[in-house]
Order: sequence, then structure tokens, then C-alpha cells
Amino acid sequence: MDSHKIINCYDSHVHWQATGEMATRLQLGQLRRPEDILRLNVEPHHWQGEWLRGFGWDDNLWPETSPPHRSLLDQRWPDQPVCLSRADGHAFWVNSQVLKMIGWLDPNGKLKPVRLSAGGEVVLDSAGQPTGVLVDRAKAAVEAILPKSTESQICGFLMRGMKIFNQAGFTHIRDLSGDPDHWLEARRLEESGLLSLAVEQFFFVDDPQDYQRALKWALRARTEESENLRVGGVKVYLDGALGSEGALLSAPYRCHHSHPSTGLSLMGDELLVDILETCWAEGMPVAIHVIGDQACHRVAKAARQIWDRGVQGELHMEHSQLMRPETVELLKGQSLRCHMQPCHWLSDRLWLREKLGEELFTYAFPWRLLQESGISFDFGSDSPIARPSVADNFKAIELSAEEGIPRLLGALESYHSHPDQAWTPATFTQFDRDWKVERVVFRGQDISLT
Repeated sequence: MDSHKIINCYDSHVHWQATGEMATRLQLGQLRRPEDILRLNVEPHHWQGEWLRGFGWDDNLWPETSPPHRSLLDQRWPDQPVCLSRADGHAFWVNSQVLKMIGWLDPNGKLKPVRLSAGGEVVLDSAGQPTGVLVDRAKAAVEAILPKSTESQICGFLMRGMKIFNQAGFTHIRDLSGDPDHWLEARRLEESGLLSLAVEQFFFVDDPQDYQRALKWALRARTEESENLRVGGVKVYLDGALGSEGALLSAPYRCHHSHPSTGLSLMGDELLVDILETCWAEGMPVAIHVIGDQACHRVAKAARQIWDRGVQGELHMEHSQLMRPETVELLKGQSLRCHMQPCHWLSDRLWLREKLGEELFTYAFPWRLLQESGISFDFGSDSPIARPSVADNFKAIELSAEEGIPRLLGALESYHSHPDQAWTPATFTQFDRDWKVERVVFRGQDISLT
């Protein structure tokens, strides 16, 4: 059996429903320039009602230095709303029809005065007009009018996502995108005997100001936990993503689409402390999306202040892609777990050093620093942002070491094994020596071929 690896296979950061849903959308990862959108084959299932939905464009891979423009979408779809999600999920590319629907364009097609929530950006062109690219909280106005998924559609997305995870070898996931409708359909799947995943469910809101709603959902769901469904906590966002330049940095991005920026902050320190104190008072863990080094440091400082007052609470830092040594010092010995996605190196390495500069690059993918500091962490994929794959994460760790990221020591599979080995008896995944899935067993049932 030396040629085989057997683990309780765990993806510690996923978006379960979105994994199934985005697989049905117009796939944009193959775009090598924005004009390619005009030649893509659009199928009926890419539409959600009157809306064309797509996923996966990445302007960092294009030769142009400017963002994509709504005028291209207007050429092909002048009268139908088009909403295309960026590869990191933190930006929309929409056409003029969408901007009209949300009331942001005047009759002449010019931008009206827009008041954005904290942490949002409307990317403008050289004439000061909207390109159609909306970053982070600027997406909220569009999200408010997107067609809502029905119960049967949500169930279908969860089923499709479950199959994607199982086929990749995963029997355990930690889902960061829960809401009451999602939870209800997940419970129905389990009651029907169809659920072949052990799920830690976090409840989230896009706007941190609304965190009390997520806390209410999580507390209610905690009374309804079942054999395969556990409530993990509440999840909120503090910053955005590196690719769309919304991750909060301590220095400006070296290459930028519009104006020099250190990224976006979706909440202030007062709200951050309030979220931690309120949720921890209810015994509810808090997961915070933090990618940039300054976002990580702000969370560490706020949490440490509360911990030092003797308040106990469990913190999960999602992504932690850039973290300074002084931040790690604040976190040592605390009730903390980081959730990292080495696979993001495979896409980000093409532009990361140029975008960050040498000093900030030294803080990237700090798994070795966390390991040496005794801070617990797990590996995941951020699916559907990257495909769920143990092999991709381990490949990324090897390749990143060749470009100066300190190598992780020890058995890599321990970071893809669920910490609670007793949760699901008779559950395991068998891999070959190259981390190709050979067999998946969930609670005694072989699901390899289902």
C-alpha cells in the first residue's frame, strides 16, 4: 500500500452552491482578450430568465492594460442584461442595459452621481464613464435585481456541486456561503439520503453591516444540525481580491487599472470589533475574508484586543494570502485557524510579483511562517474560483518553492484531512502516488462511480 494515500479528504474553503451554479454559466476562462466575448457560443442554459450569466474572465491574463468595456457587450447584446463574473468572484462586467436597470446611466448614457457602500469601486474609462466593471460592494446594486434561484434550482446546484467535490475525492467541505434557502435544501438532500458530503456550514452576508442577519440564521440552524450538516459560524468580508485589486494592502498596487490604490476596506475597526464581540458572546465562531496583508493585520489587532480582555472566541481567517511577521506574532497561541488555497499560486504567479512589488511579495503564501509559529491551518480550493483538487494544491506548493516561497515541511496531506476524524466513520478517499483519485467511500458506501 506504499503507493497509495488514504485520507479523510477535506476542502476547507468552498462555495458549494456556486460550484454547481457556475458550472452551468457561460465559461469565460478561455478569453485571451476582451474581444473574444463576441465569438463565444452561447447556449440556452447560459441564460437565467432574460439575463445572460457568465463566469471566469481574468483581465490579468490579457495583453491590454485597461479593463474590459461594456461597449463590447453592447455590440452583441444591446437590449438584454448581461452579467459576467470575474474569475475571483469579486467583480462584475455588465453591459449598458444593466447600468440602466439599476439607474446609473442618464438618457445620454452618461454616469449619474452614484453613492457607493464602503468597499466598492466603479471602474471608469479614460473619459470618466463606467466601463461596466463593478468591484466588490459596487456589485450590490446588480445583485439586488438578479433573478433569484428557485428551490429546485438551488437543489440542482447543490447536487451538481456535490458531484464535483466527490469526483475530486472530497468527502468533507467547509462551505462559506450559506443562507436559509441553501440550508433548507441541504437538509432536504440529507433527509432524502442523497447527501454524500459532511458539511461545515458558515452563514454569510455580503455587507458586513448586515452581520446580525447571518448570526440569526446560524443560531437557528444550530438547533437543526444533523448527522452530516454542522453549523460552522458566521462569515463576513473585510477586503476584496488581489486580481481585481480589492485586497487591502499596506502599500499601493504597482500596476493598477484606474488610479493608485491600496485596495478596498469593507468595514471599519469599530464594526469589526462589534462583529467579533457579538458573535463570540453567542458562542459563534467568526470567519473573516482577509487576503491583503493590511486586512490580516487589522483583524489580528482587533481580535487580540478582545482576547486580551479575557473574552474567548474562535476566529477563522479566510485566505490569509499575504501576512506580515508582526501579524503572526499577534496571533500566536490564540483560538485561531487559517484557511489557505495554495492552488491560487497557479493563477496568481503570472502577475503577483509585478502587482505587489518585491517587499509585499515576501509576505505571500505564508504557510511556512504559520507552520513555524504553531498556528493551525487547512488547505482548500475556494471552488468555483479554482477547481477542487488535492493534486493542484500540492503542485502549487512545489512550484512556489522554486520562486522563493518557503517550502512547507512535513506531510502535506495532513492539511487536507478533516480535523475531526470521528465525525464520519467508514469514510475515506484513496489516491495513487500522483494524487489521482482511485476510490471514494462515504459512511461505508463506495461513491466512486456515482
